[in-house]
Amino acid sequence: MWSLAVFVALLYAVCDVNYFIRTFFTVVHLLLLPGRVKVTDKHTIYGFCTTQDVDFLLNHMNNGRYLRELDFCRFYWYGRTRFWPLGNAKNILQGECMVRYRRMLPIFKAYKVETQLVWWDDRSIYFEHKFITLHDGFIRTVAYSRQRAIGVNLLEYVQQFPECRERPEQPAVLKGWIESNEASSQQLRK
Repeated sequence: MWSLAVFVALLYAVCDVNYFIRTFFTVVHLLLLPGRVKVTDKHTIYGFCTTQDVDFLLNHMNNGRYLRELDFCRFYWYGRTRFWPLGNAKNILQGECMVRYRRMLPIFKAYKVETQLVWWDDRSIYFEHKFITLHDGFIRTVAYSRQRAIGVNLLEYVQQFPECRERPEQPAVLKGWIESNEASSQQLRK
């Protein structure tokens, strides 16, 4: 009994066990989930801000936890849309993320995260994520994330989904963000 307790304590000390447990249940949930959503549909997951999510002030969600939640939002999106795996892609990875924290997400409050594919180009797909508290419907945080595909032309791949035959107009906020990132990349190349 003590050896099991020590093993679990060591496991928690060296690994983020809750992350792997949640990942396991996410995969199981996706395998058992009967429905499928369109690539362009808004997808929603729900969460609850616990003591494991808060910053050192112990009253609101830590900034790093938002990014972690975005991982699960994308896991669900890929699984529900059947967008994953990307044909011949060698890898798909998080390329960039822009987060605007509008108001803190308080401890012990339920929230939802709405995720939607908003644009794509030949190398990347772009998501918009909104963290909304359930008790007041306020959008606490808005994030944009870029998923980069290695070894596949995303313009061609995305068009296999009927709802993506025509690419939508690039949102202004996304256009500015992409231009800013390109300017930063140019500066770093000097």
